[in-house]
Amino acid sequence: MIGTLKEIKELLGNQVIHDKDDSLMIENISTDSRNIQKNSIFIAIKGENFDGHDFIEKAIQLGAYGVVISKDHHNKKNISFSSLIEVDDTIEAYGKIARFYREKMKFKVVSITGSSGKTTTKDMIAQVLESKFNVVKTFKNNNNEIGLPYTILSATEDTEVLVLEMGMRALDEIKQLTEIADPDIGIITNIGVAHIGELGSRENIFQAKTELYQNMRNDGIAIINGEDDFFNQMLSTFSGEKRVFGFNEQATIKGEIIRESQDFTKLLIKRENQEYVVDLPFTGKHLILDALGAIEIGLIFNIDFNDIIMSLSRLDVSPGRFEVKDFENYTIIDDTYNANPDSMRASLNILEKYNGFKIAVLGDMKELGPHEVEQHKEVGEYCSQLMIDTIITVGALGRYIGEGIDSSTNNKNIKVYSVLNNLDAYDILKKVIQTDAVVLVKGSRAMGMEKIIELLEVDE
Repeated sequence: MIGTLKEIKELLGNQVIHDKDDSLMIENISTDSRNIQKNSIFIAIKGENFDGHDFIEKAIQLGAYGVVISKDHHNKKNISFSSLIEVDDTIEAYGKIARFYREKMKFKVVSITGSSGKTTTKDMIAQVLESKFNVVKTFKNNNNEIGLPYTILSATEDTEVLVLEMGMRALDEIKQLTEIADPDIGIITNIGVAHIGELGSRENIFQAKTELYQNMRNDGIAIINGEDDFFNQMLSTFSGEKRVFGFNEQATIKGEIIRESQDFTKLLIKRENQEYVVDLPFTGKHLILDALGAIEIGLIFNIDFNDIIMSLSRLDVSPGRFEVKDFENYTIIDDTYNANPDSMRASLNILEKYNGFKIAVLGDMKELGPHEVEQHKEVGEYCSQLMIDTIITVGALGRYIGEGIDSSTNNKNIKVYSVLNNLDAYDILKKVIQTDAVVLVKGSRAMGMEKIIELLEVDE
């Protein structure tokens, strides 16, 4: 139960046009008129391509107890309903209700943000915590001012921990999400160049991401990446307890890679004068860093170390987040969910560790603004330093990756193909793929590069 109608009205400022029984129990808050359940309140949210106010009557017909509308909605007098609450901002109202529910239920909350690795880190943390607690985590990309309240309000009364991913495109957005979630623990995976097109510089990205630490409760715990360029600055953004994960002596949980292959890492972990040697079923420094953060959070929650490692050994990653798919004659690494220059380099590093004929199908990286050509060329120059056999670039920007390879003095004779769309990339891939090949497919969400993999699956 979310609360009574009276509590919701008081929370939103009591701007009620029509009234109804205050004792009514509200069990569901919905922003989608198609999902109205018993004892619901419908919140009319206006987005870029829709306006929830257009569906008020439908929500009422389906049994909504109440409707939250914007004060400037022009047709409110004609709404045939007796419980109508008007607010300045319906999205803000949604967040207020989510914060109210979070406080009422006394969930423990772990919040994650960063330029890359947010979803993987979220999945790792949730997997670890699920060994001991009932956990609800952000599903898909529900990490904004609408998705985060949705996740909180979808938690049932037996939920013990919320693991919430926080995305952003501008300053003040992480601040708003932090105020809604009120996290007990906050972790920033890294400060990279994703969204540099909107924010203009890594310094501004640092300011935006550290809004998490700046707005956390003082008795919370900040989990800080000791390998990040902005490590020292991040330390100063939070006055409460801090834990550091990394590979250096500053780390409170320190990892040392003993041995690394294409599909596992033997890792020495040092924490509080104790040492553990573990095998993790993934490779790449960025994933090991994510794991160290997740392990530290598991230990804060007093989960047995062996149970933590067991959880990570069966990690269930979100779709399109470095999913390794074994086809009959070759292996596909599906990393199609999104891409930025940092995550592109990290994925290429892992591809290089594989045995066999290595192919990277790389699409446009969006949201880089005036830096887009330069950043794509730099990824190409980075490719040229790696032992990769073939690169297929996709999109108008992707071709600059090829130009970066061709112009590099480090070029290791990588064969480069540049095309504009996924179908042409698929056609080339079918021609160049070899038995026992390993193929990385990666690009920004807008490129829809999972379609290349879907076409390969049809061929199987």
